[in-house]
Amino acid sequence: MKRIVAILGTITLTALFLSEVFAQNRSLGGTFSYAGTGVDYLHFSDSRHFAQYQLRLETSSFFWSDEGKLGISATAFWNTVFAQIESRNGNIVRFYAGPGISVGYSEDIRNLSGIVVGLKGSIGAECSFSRGVSLTLGISPMLGGHFRRKDGMVNMRLYRYGLCYGLMPEAGIRYIF
Repeated sequence: MKRIVAILGTITLTALFLSEVFAQNRSLGGTFSYAGTGVDYLHFSDSRHFAQYQLRLETSSFFWSDEGKLGISATAFWNTVFAQIESRNGNIVRFYAGPGISVGYSEDIRNLSGIVVGLKGSIGAECSFSRGVSLTLGISPMLGGHFRRKDGMVNMRLYRYGLCYGLMPEAGIRYIF
């Protein structure tokens, strides 16, 4: 009997938690910049905080180098809204910033490929329209290490493209659901 009560209690708490989670604003879309293109998922936990998850195709030296290769990265941010403006017709402009963590496989200076791990920051603005569309503009520099294997040893260097290309503006469009 105790097991049945425990299972029913767990199911009830899970249902209450999930209904609260799915009642929050979520959005899904894409981000575009010179440094890469990606899929972006955003989930508000309340009106002032949101989690942001990105899966990006890194194009650091692909466009300007004959030897450039594509990379991939995954990033998770925890952003805080520090200013918000709401219009009469329901459009909202938010200014946000927050820390994140990123991991991936990409090139660095001199077309050296390797694993990238680091801390990433995010600062930007988002305009959410009452029609269910959101436009964003921001930057997200990264301070991290670039690990690559050479002559049987693993070398770690500062990931310079993370700092350089992270300061280039990134535009995004999302669907709010």
